[in-house]
Amino acid sequence: IFAHAKVYRDKLRAYATLIKALGAQHKLQDATDMGFGVLSQLGVQCQSSLPDTSAVLRDLMALKSSLEDLSGDELLNSREMVNSDMVAAMSFLQPLLLYNFLSNGEVLLTVVFHMLYLTLKYGICEE
Repeated sequence: IFAHAKVYRDKLRAYATLIKALGAQHKLQDATDMGFGVLSQLGVQCQSSLPDTSAVLRDLMALKSSLEDLSGDELLNSREMVNSDMVAAMSFLQPLLLYNFLSNGEVLLTVVFHMLYLTLKYGICEE
């Protein structure tokens, strides 16, 4: 599949299956590394290494500020995410959320921050 794909998007389903297979085999770090590689190809820059504490605090404060500016109704009535790359990114972030919850709490924060950021910037999606 990977060798015959004409564009990167053609590989996404195969990568999703491979990442879930790695997770099922408890190769959570391999699944996370591959997932972050796919995310970077989709334009979402994440790193699987442990985040710097100051970077985590900076991201937390930025998200807190963004969320404080929204009312509950605004959040519930957010637009639907239509950017296909970001919808795909969210579908890769979802299993990474679980894998890092089970294995690496520090990287979990990075995944959560990216999911919240994408939701605030691009809208809500099913993932």
